[in-house]
Parts: sequence; structure tokens; C-alpha cells
Amino acid sequence: MATVWSLVALLGCSESFSAAGLAAGGAPTTGDDAAGDDSGVDTAGSDTAAADDDSGEVAEGDWPSACTSWAEPEQTGTVVDGSLDELSGVAASWRNPGVLWVLEDHAGPNTVFGLDPSGATVASITLETTTNNDWESLAVGPCGDTTCIFVGDIGDNDHDRPWHGVLRIPEPEVLEDSTLTLAITPDIFPYVFPDGAWDSEGMAVLPDGRPVLFSKEYDTAQTSAYAFPILVPDSTTTLEYLGRFSTGVDGDTGAAAVTGADLWPDGERLILRTYGHIWEFPLSDGDLSTVDAAARVERSTGEERQGEAISYDPIARTFVTVSEGVNPPLWRVGCAD
Repeated sequence: MATVWSLVALLGCSESFSAAGLAAGGAPTTGDDAAGDDSGVDTAGSDTAAADDDSGEVAEGDWPSACTSWAEPEQTGTVVDGSLDELSGVAASWRNPGVLWVLEDHAGPNTVFGLDPSGATVASITLETTTNNDWESLAVGPCGDTTCIFVGDIGDNDHDRPWHGVLRIPEPEVLEDSTLTLAITPDIFPYVFPDGAWDSEGMAVLPDGRPVLFSKEYDTAQTSAYAFPILVPDSTTTLEYLGRFSTGVDGDTGAAAVTGADLWPDGERLILRTYGHIWEFPLSDGDLSTVDAAARVERSTGEERQGEAISYDPIARTFVTVSEGVNPPLWRVGCAD
């Protein structure tokens, strides 16, 4: 194992929970409605999204709490499709246990792919009417009574892109022993930062369904967090500044640049991946203003060429990582407590 430059690992879980309703498209509850009327989140979605899942079924019980310790990394497989050589985002499915959603970096296809634990492609979802300008991150989170895939068209290396946005589609069901091919028109949420232009490669989803972005900075060892205050499709939103905190150690600059992020579903843990580290932070109900860099814990994963993607898998009680490069390994790290 290693935690230098592009090698990293991460985060956790604990007791089991009921997964009833997941196959029907539901999401385990977090103690409150996934996106209630008071959240400011428009969860109506597009006509296409609404037609894809009408079950509205929610699993019984809350998500398990995050792990306090982790086992050794395990390689579950290798990405089979050699064309998927710039994977910059991964998200464990909440609807299809074992499936990992992945996407390609800028100028790649406008497609989200589903991989099984061995690395074989089991789903291909085209996001119609969109272009992969610079897709850099992927997350799964709640949207109403179901779960959605969030795609971050958020990369901006030169800080000069005229448009940024987060795309959202409902999670489809992936049937066993079959390959899903689907085209969906996503909800599109354009945004601007309140304080200039930022490059971003890390995105997570808050317990109420609002995306949060993390700045990627090469000349500092810090990141700033910004959240959507409200989600209204096709309406440009000014993000809300949540705070700034350290993502490195003494002497870090580029090694502390954030390349991936995720939140435990109840918002009690944040995991950040940089080129040189994986940090886990304790939170209070997804409140990123409570981030305390002094309380962070460094995690590690298997050896990788250029790791930019990380995700909790709360169903399997693991976290997963994958790297750029041809036929990269899929790594899982399970709970040890």
C-alpha cells in the first residue's frame, strides 16, 4: 500500500441495515425525507426521469454509520474495456448492489458506464443533449423518493470556461446477466461560483440531494467547498461558499490538489482524494462548516497510476477507488470494526 502522489484510500461503515426496496428503486432513509419541501431542492426532474421509476419505495431503516477502522485493500477486478482509460469519477450504486458507475474525463463520451465487481461493463447510459466538456466527478445521492446519478461537468483547468453544470439522472435498474443500454435526457443545473472561477474535480451530494463541489488548487494545500443552495433545472445558480480547509501536509502543493470526494449518506463523514492523500473528516449532519483538518485521518488504498476517483459503498460497507490508465485495477477497502 502507498499514500504517495497518486496512491490513496479511505473510509467507512458499521452495522447492517435493511436493503428492502433497493431493487425497486428506493433509497434507505436518513431519518428525514430525502429532499423535503423545506430543502429548497426541486426534485421533480425531467419527464424522462419521472417515467423511468415510479415506485417511490423507500427501504426500511437508516443507513449504517461510517466505519471507524478499515481492512486491507482488495483488488476485486480490472476494468475490461481498454477504451475506458481516463476514468475520473466513480460512484457505487445505491440501487444495484455491486455495480460501480464510472465516467471518462474531458472530451470523452457523454456516457456513464456501469461496471460489475470484476470490471466488466454491464451498463451504458448516454446523457442526451449533453457534451462531455470536462466531466470530472460522479456521485450517487437522493432525489425525492428515489436515487439519482449526479455528473459533474465541473473541470476548468484554465479557469476560463464560460459554462459549468451538474447533470442528474435517475438510477436505472441493471438486471443480472444482461447489459443495459439506455439514453436519458438529464436535468441540468448550471452554476457560477460566488468568488471568481475555480477548477473542480471533487463533488459529493448532501443528505438533502444538493451537490457540493471542492476547488482543485495546485499552489496551495487547501480547498474551498461550495454547495448548491437550491436545485432548479436550467436555471443558473450562484453556489454558496461553505468554508476552506487544509488538504495536505507541510510541503504539499500539487500533491494536495483535490481530485475526488464523497459523503457518507447521513452526512457524518467526508472523504477527499488528492494526488497524494486520502483524507477522512468527521462532520455533523453534512455541515461542511464543521470540517476540522486537525481531526482528519489519512486512509490508503491499493497501488494506482493516477487515482482520481473514490466512492463510499454504504451497502457493501466499503469504499472503492479506481485510477486512470488502460485496464486499471478496481480496489475495495472493507470495514474492519
